[in-house]
Amino acid sequence: MLNFKNLFFKINKILNNKINFLGFISSLLVPVLIIIISITVILRYFFSLGFIWMQDLYIWMHASIILLGTVFTLKEDGHVRIDLFYRNASKKFKIFVNIIGYLFFCLPLSLILILKGFPYFYRSFLQNEGSRESGGLPGIYILKFLIFLLGIFLFIQIINFLINVLQKKWR
Repeated sequence: MLNFKNLFFKINKILNNKINFLGFISSLLVPVLIIIISITVILRYFFSLGFIWMQDLYIWMHASIILLGTVFTLKEDGHVRIDLFYRNASKKFKIFVNIIGYLFFCLPLSLILILKGFPYFYRSFLQNEGSRESGGLPGIYILKFLIFLLGIFLFIQIINFLINVLQKKWR
């Protein structure tokens, strides 16, 4: 007979590892972003040199950090919420609020990002779309793919959260 507790535990562990990896990648990009911005500023203001591709790179890097780090932040419960009632509420009320938030806000958002994000990426990929600026980075479809990935991983985090809630109920 299939043991649901063990199955949920294994699925939860796999999902947590994937989301933790996204958070790790996002955290590695932060110092790289700081270095790129610093080099861009030094080149522009001390040497009067400006490169569009470098400006595109730090915009892409910033977007990547946000898109990859969002789900990790949600998993770690580090997102912003209005704590008027939540802070002093009981644990059951907090779980109820989180379930409502995940199901009525995160789930529709993840589905929109998946359903609209893939065609947005795919059109860009087929056109081999690049930066609109002359001398900018090619392949902006890579950045657009991250929007689609955010939707997928947000959906995975919703499943992960619900598994966590079920696991805690069985304990």
